Amino acid sequence: MPDRVSGTPGGLRPLRLRAMMTQEELAFKSGVGIRTIRDIESGRVRPQPRTLRLLIEALALDGRDLALLTASPGRTAVVPRELPRALARFAGREAHLDAILNAAGEGAAVVAVHGMPGVGKTSLVVQAAHTLAPSYPDGQLFIDLHGFTSGAGPRPGPASMLTRLLHRLGADERDLPEEIDELTARYRSAVADRRVLLVLDNAANAGQVEALLPGTPGSLVLATSRRDLSTLTGAYSVPLEPPPMREAVAMLGAGVDRITDDEAAAIAERCGRLPLAMGLAAARLRSRPLWQAEDLLARLDHEDRLLSELDMGHYGVGAALRASYLELDPDHQRLLRRLGLLPGDDLDAHAAGALSGVAEQQAAAMLESLVDVHLVETRSPGRYRLHDLVRLFAIRLAKLEEPEDELDGALLRLLGVYRHFAYQAAARVHPNKRRFTEGAAAHDAGLPGFADQAAALSWFQSERGNLEAAVAAAAHAGRDEQAWDLAAAFNAFFVHDPDIRPHATVNGIALDIARRTGDGRKEAFTLGDAGRRLLATGRHREAIVCLERSVALKRDLGEFGDAALTLANIGILHRRCGRFAESLAAHETALAQAEAAADTAAAALIGTNMVVPLLRLGRFEEAERRLEEAERRLDAGDDHYRIRIEVFRGVLVRERGAPAEAAAVHAACLEAYRGERVKADIAATLIELAEDLLRLGRVAEATAHLDRAVRHALKLADPSLERAARNGLGRALATAGRPEAAIGEHERAVTLAEFHEDAYELARAHHGIAEAHRRRGDQSALRRHLALAARGYADCGVPEAAVAERLDLVAPG
Repeated sequence: MPDRVSGTPGGLRPLRLRAMMTQEELAFKSGVGIRTIRDIESGRVRPQPRTLRLLIEALALDGRDLALLTASPGRTAVVPRELPRALARFAGREAHLDAILNAAGEGAAVVAVHGMPGVGKTSLVVQAAHTLAPSYPDGQLFIDLHGFTSGAGPRPGPASMLTRLLHRLGADERDLPEEIDELTARYRSAVADRRVLLVLDNAANAGQVEALLPGTPGSLVLATSRRDLSTLTGAYSVPLEPPPMREAVAMLGAGVDRITDDEAAAIAERCGRLPLAMGLAAARLRSRPLWQAEDLLARLDHEDRLLSELDMGHYGVGAALRASYLELDPDHQRLLRRLGLLPGDDLDAHAAGALSGVAEQQAAAMLESLVDVHLVETRSPGRYRLHDLVRLFAIRLAKLEEPEDELDGALLRLLGVYRHFAYQAAARVHPNKRRFTEGAAAHDAGLPGFADQAAALSWFQSERGNLEAAVAAAAHAGRDEQAWDLAAAFNAFFVHDPDIRPHATVNGIALDIARRTGDGRKEAFTLGDAGRRLLATGRHREAIVCLERSVALKRDLGEFGDAALTLANIGILHRRCGRFAESLAAHETALAQAEAAADTAAAALIGTNMVVPLLRLGRFEEAERRLEEAERRLDAGDDHYRIRIEVFRGVLVRERGAPAEAAAVHAACLEAYRGERVKADIAATLIELAEDLLRLGRVAEATAHLDRAVRHALKLADPSLERAARNGLGRALATAGRPEAAIGEHERAVTLAEFHEDAYELARAHHGIAEAHRRRGDQSALRRHLALAARGYADCGVPEAAVAERLDLVAPG
């Protein structure tokens, strides 16, 4: 209810005339604007205390005259108190509320809160306004600017809003001018000497707010919009996003008191943590006293029904989003609808252009426009996503407003963009693998490629989840060719991916397509990819079945180069089981097949990988010769394998008695890997560098490198690397005088080696445990584990067998 106060004076004109002053002369003498003097004399506004003081001094009034000046002519002015009711139990948004209050306390004239529909902008601003109201005794006004509304009819113009504001400030509408400039001047005069709090809610843009800003300091404007209002001069901007889960749970707890925090978190997750949606869900639960949280969650669990469950006619999530949608032009509306087709979580401008059928630059500009109205989110430059509820809204619109064949065409264009970039990246990362270089040429869509391997890997890390989702979406849509092609390209990044679990999913889809369509070529390559994945996870028995079947199919198809590569993977399997002679034999057969097929790229890879069993067997001269051959065969741009060759050269240098030189080589290799994500080659290089440092007596540095290698192996879920790293770490700890900690690392390696049938690392683990017991003085345990180590080394045929036999059996001291 507005306060009514006396004091729109009617006595100024006779007092001025008695003093024989014109309005201009009084304005000059008092320092009060002539427009203000005219408005006071006409009774349109009442003077504020400062204005009264200036007029009294200029007219030299006594007590009787002062009474005449301040006497009421029979009208009353109102002090508006128009703020909506604040939430009884406001929860969350503490940081944002503090930011608004602090900005106001520091003298901000405008605070602009912007965010997506339903994010709680109005609730936050109203809460802040109630807190600030005592500081603005001349009134608190609330104006809905109807910037985004689903209702019919034009948006109120600035003249309408100015008239409304002047009326609420006590002006007589019959005396107001019609010209917008005059209205603006009258409005700014009316608030010039007042402290008014003005809430401008739901602004369409910064211009709508700018037209209503006071012209003098002292008042405060709190504005909300779905559009960023940062362009307002001097405005303090408060971007508002869905709250973090902790605040979302507090908001739901304030709205309904019979749910647990876990239940509130589940409801918040279904609602995308959007305050409007959570408020509607809480209201639904309050209105159904017999419902439990699980009853509500069951209704919110279906994406097709979720928006309907969060809808209350004109007040609901769908209605709020539709108001923003209707403000878009047809091109932006189409883009928003098509974004709902996105299989993954986010996209770039190339993908958006494919969906909407426009060029990349135009798509980028359109995406930024949708960001401006908070229908699209951006978390990093060039990457865009939809809030979960906006995505459901876009999907619903697409189904209602677009023909099915156009939506299918949009999805097909998107898959084409993904296929183009996936094969361009795979060919850059594996320039020596014909299946990827040929795929890049076959699926070239005329879009850019990648300058180097680092750029290709960076692209994959950005698009990894989207590619996985695209494979599933293509298969679901019956686009088997696109799905299989994407899956094959996806698996090209297997060795560079710290998380190999998605590769199992993608590989399973590809294998199903190959077998369902009876395509032997697809099955051959997919089985090869499956075998590599199973090999990396230590599932050796399953891996060899896939690899051997893949080799047979590739040979039948005449794919002798790829058959040789797959056979080399069987060699890697033997090596990881400690069967080094069998590993070498498999590599030699594979190398001969690659050379017979004139596949120099495959020969380079196989020649590089066969160095490992040669080093284990102590055949250093042959290992060096194979490295030289492999390097000559490498493509110029294959940085990945070139660094691996240098790592192996470092091992040769160390084994020939120059650990310091080896450490320099391995440190340089690590530097070459700088900037790449955690991957197997980094962990393997850390292990080799640590061995160099141990031989140099730099135990602390070696321990740190091995600890890091263990962490990398765990992230990669690579048991082969983990057992090697733990054995190395155990040796370092024992050398550092920590035998108990050393035994713990070696025992973990024993468990891994036994499970994965790795005879060599099992022998190393027992050797390390024996050394730790030697340092502890436990000769019985020393002899027991040393015997196990010697037997294991002998079975592997490695030189360490002789070393184990010569180990000093006398305990120190």
